[in-house]
Amino acid sequence: MLTGILTSTFRTLSRHRLYTLINLIGLALGIAVFLTMTLIVRYEESYDSYIPRASSLYQIDELLSPAAHASSENDAVSFVPFPFLKQDFPDITHAIRLLSEPQAIRVGTVLGRESVTMTDQDFFSVFDLPVLSGDKQTALDGPGKVVISATIARKYFGTIEATGRKIRIDNQEEAVISAVLADPPSNSTEDFSILTPFSSKFMTTFPYTLPFKNWGSTWGHIYIRIDNPAAVPHIRTELLSYPARHPGNYSPSGIKDIFGNGGLTLIPLRDIHFHNADIGEGGTSRQLVTILGLVGLAALATALVNYVNMATARAGLRAKDVAMRKVLGATRLSLVVRFMTEAIFLALAAAMLALTLTEFSLRWVNAFGGWQIPYDWAFILPAIILIAVLAGIVAGLYPSFVLSAFQPVAVLSASRMPGGGRIDRTVRNGLVTVQFTFASLLAVCTLVMTQQAQFVRVLNRGMVNHGLIVVDSLSDDTLKNRQAAIVSRLSEIPGIITATRSDLYPHHMSDRDDWKRPGNNPSFGLQWGYATPQYFETLGASLIAGRLFDENHGQDYAVEAAKTDKTENVIISRLAARRFGFSSPDMAIGQEVQATNNPVKYRIAGVIEDIRLGGIQAPLQPLLFFGTKAPIDYVAGIVRYKGTTEQTEMARLRKAWEEIVPDVPFSARDVSDILAEDYRSDANHSTLFSIGSLVAVSIACLGLYGLSAFTVTRRMQEISIRKVLGASSKDILRLLVSQFLRPVMLANIIAWPVAWIVMQEWLSKFDQRISLTPAPFVLVTLLALGVATAAIFTQAWRAANRPPAAGLRQLL
Repeated sequence: MLTGILTSTFRTLSRHRLYTLINLIGLALGIAVFLTMTLIVRYEESYDSYIPRASSLYQIDELLSPAAHASSENDAVSFVPFPFLKQDFPDITHAIRLLSEPQAIRVGTVLGRESVTMTDQDFFSVFDLPVLSGDKQTALDGPGKVVISATIARKYFGTIEATGRKIRIDNQEEAVISAVLADPPSNSTEDFSILTPFSSKFMTTFPYTLPFKNWGSTWGHIYIRIDNPAAVPHIRTELLSYPARHPGNYSPSGIKDIFGNGGLTLIPLRDIHFHNADIGEGGTSRQLVTILGLVGLAALATALVNYVNMATARAGLRAKDVAMRKVLGATRLSLVVRFMTEAIFLALAAAMLALTLTEFSLRWVNAFGGWQIPYDWAFILPAIILIAVLAGIVAGLYPSFVLSAFQPVAVLSASRMPGGGRIDRTVRNGLVTVQFTFASLLAVCTLVMTQQAQFVRVLNRGMVNHGLIVVDSLSDDTLKNRQAAIVSRLSEIPGIITATRSDLYPHHMSDRDDWKRPGNNPSFGLQWGYATPQYFETLGASLIAGRLFDENHGQDYAVEAAKTDKTENVIISRLAARRFGFSSPDMAIGQEVQATNNPVKYRIAGVIEDIRLGGIQAPLQPLLFFGTKAPIDYVAGIVRYKGTTEQTEMARLRKAWEEIVPDVPFSARDVSDILAEDYRSDANHSTLFSIGSLVAVSIACLGLYGLSAFTVTRRMQEISIRKVLGASSKDILRLLVSQFLRPVMLANIIAWPVAWIVMQEWLSKFDQRISLTPAPFVLVTLLALGVATAAIFTQAWRAANRPPAAGLRQLL
């Protein structure tokens, strides 16, 4: 029986090739987009889920809410409260600090530069990560021990069997590898490639001791483990006042100036990935991931609506077939089984095609977007079977229970195929409206996201981005007393115009304190750092008031920190001048400013245009620069080149570096590549949106084409009568096109307000963004109408130009 049903199903589908092909392609595309987007959402939502007891782990953030200033939050915190956490909160079973730095790595003759995370010996009690070798209990219980990942082991030793071998970090004494970690999945917040106990310099040497003593020094993370969920609300409440409870080197008034009504707050480990995006500290926007999920749902919904619409339309053509089968003895049950089998069979065929499309698209998504999303059969197979069966059942309901109920005599005696009349047309138009609503919504979002990505790409950041390279390997501690000489040598490389060094450069701002004008003026948070000669010229910064640092002014480039008033000049940004309360940049020249925790006053020598050194999603920061010729901590060399390509100049820099500093690995990045991080993710997501909207529009147009063919076929008699009564081909064409375009126009009217709300919310996460205008909405509407017209024009033109006699013969 099953063989007979499948044979009959295949014959039926092959007789209606157009409808079969449209249904197959449309449904397969919709399912593939849905599965791809679902896998992306699943990947993003499962960040850090591999860590045992992840639900019990929390990161402590600093919440700053000073008077008269907007609230802000830092995921990097001071380590001042760390010694007191377990003492004050017994429900905190374990607590650790993490501080990550890029450092030189040497194993024999192999030299590299890796992110090294310093932590406490209780690390594995918080992050109980799987190890391939070694003992977790003793892996970090003293100096001279290092834990590395399997990837690092293979890179430097050629094997994961690295326990007991030696490695040199930061050009210090060799350390012994005490354990090798299994490689974590790519959707992990923290990078645990190399773990080591805090080195002695962080406990004894300035400025490395700052995060352990000063609230203003926020370099690392604190993670805690709370096994009792009921204790979390109490701990969260108490942490808000914790800085005042343990002020460190600060006075109560100083703590109040920094935190205001804020304090510390708890962030669950599983929420960090999305939460960091909300506070401008990296991560991925949960809203964006949700939108990607909705793209998948919209594509699937469009495909399902198209499938159901086409299935019910095709079923109308089979009324006489059903009547003949009934005359020949077919029962209603056998017809129901036959129709349901056809619908499910076609849906399963589309699902099989969707599996291939999904695998292909996932490979492209991983290569293009930098993900490592697995093709998880355990998730995909049940999901795709469920979708296919449900789609088949829904699509088969109409032919199964409506057509099977037709009376043979009424159908065979009719001069035309039975239809549903006005209700039937309304339902079909409603389904077309739903399809194009999803398609238009996705298209509008795609255009807006693309415009924002392009805006970020060409955004004026207050400096000349092209032709600028940051050499961050200069920060190695062993080079501290050679920084100036190395930069001088780099400036002699062919193609280099200027060279300088600073701890303020794109995507790097390490020092932040509260500053104010002398007296009882309000304070505010300000990023500060050091600039050596040629710094502003190298960056291409614009002076708007006063002057830049000049070696002819003895108070510009200090050899050591000022200890008395008016011994140093500083340069500030336009935003800093405004925050200090100056009515114009010119009014700031010659005025004095000071840090709230330091009585020394500094004179403003110049004001430059704002430079955006942070990411585009983070607020623009006020900046203050000290001039110096002394060594700088966390420094980078900055060089500007001209007349050559980035690849050529980078190769020259590497060669020169290896000659000058053979013991320190070379590390440098072009500023254009650094700034590309601000728009690369959004550009990738907008590309996914483009694909999703293109698929949705294609499916909707396929459906509209098939539906127009069906409708024109059923209305040929009506069209012929209209032509006999005097209607011209142009009148018929205009009538058909306008009727088919009505649901498309209605779909765009519905999509407009929804897209406006969604995009307004999405754009709000950017500190600088485009203005949302009607342009993309109007453009999408025109494109939708144009594409829809192209989809139906062939059928409408054929009907309008068909001789009336051909249609009237159907009445005979």
